[in-house]
Amino acid sequence: MNQHVRSAYPAWRALLGAGLAGLFAASGCAPGARAAEVRNVSERVFPLDPGGQVVVKSQNGRIVVEAWDRPDVRVQITRVIRADDEKRAAELMRGLMVDVDTSPASIRLTSRYPKRHEEIGIWAILVHKVEALNVHYYLQVPKQSSLNLRTSNGEIRIRGALGTVNALTVNGDVELTGAAGPADVRTTNGEVRLTGISGSAIARTTNGGVTADVASLPKGGVVNLQTTNGDVDVRLPKDVAATVEATTTNGKVNLDFPVVSQGRLTTKSIRGTIGGGGARVSLQTTNGNVDLSPAPPARAR
Repeated sequence: MNQHVRSAYPAWRALLGAGLAGLFAASGCAPGARAAEVRNVSERVFPLDPGGQVVVKSQNGRIVVEAWDRPDVRVQITRVIRADDEKRAAELMRGLMVDVDTSPASIRLTSRYPKRHEEIGIWAILVHKVEALNVHYYLQVPKQSSLNLRTSNGEIRIRGALGTVNALTVNGDVELTGAAGPADVRTTNGEVRLTGISGSAIARTTNGGVTADVASLPKGGVVNLQTTNGDVDVRLPKDVAATVEATTTNGKVNLDFPVVSQGRLTTKSIRGTIGGGGARVSLQTTNGNVDLSPAPPARAR
């Protein structure tokens, strides 16, 4: 089954530096003065077998997924076009589509972008004539669903997933909250935040920090967190049993757990066991600090 779903959400652009104001005044051009923005929102609900797979492949736009108790997937797709005038925006909107492929065991959403052949020069950038095409996804999925999410320019946020999670972006943050299944989340330029997770997790970024609040970690679990430029800040349960390896090149390693060392302990590298060992925890950065501390006790309600 192959369907085309069309939709949208407001795109925004970074403001140019104040130093360009004189350039625009001298040229008589007001940046974005005639720019047109068009958006289109569509929504569908699809049944999905228990443990089914949900796949999203996009390029520009955010992906937000929340788990719920229904055996269906609710898909809201928002398409946003920003162009120099309404006619051009409408033309691009006709070519910006989402392929929807469904079966009882899987739902696949793929963004399709129109081909553009215009040359982009510095003047076009300065007067905001570069077109922006975004597809934003908001999904509600069964809790046990397996998630495979990809975008290039946009954040990814996931809440309450109990199945396997794979999430990848290039420019954008990744946020995972209340997950219980194994997770592998990655970005290149952005922060990674893991909150209240209770399963194994791999999280990597290049330019950004990694924070993790681990609610529980099984004996055979794995937590592997890496960045190049940024801090790694992790909280584990106070009674955790794990083998820990934490390293940095330009920064310090701080552990607030009693550690039985395995080798030499330094301010930049620590390897040892907590609570007799069990799960594996690996924390690594190049330019930044590594902090590992017990999670605060839960507040009584």
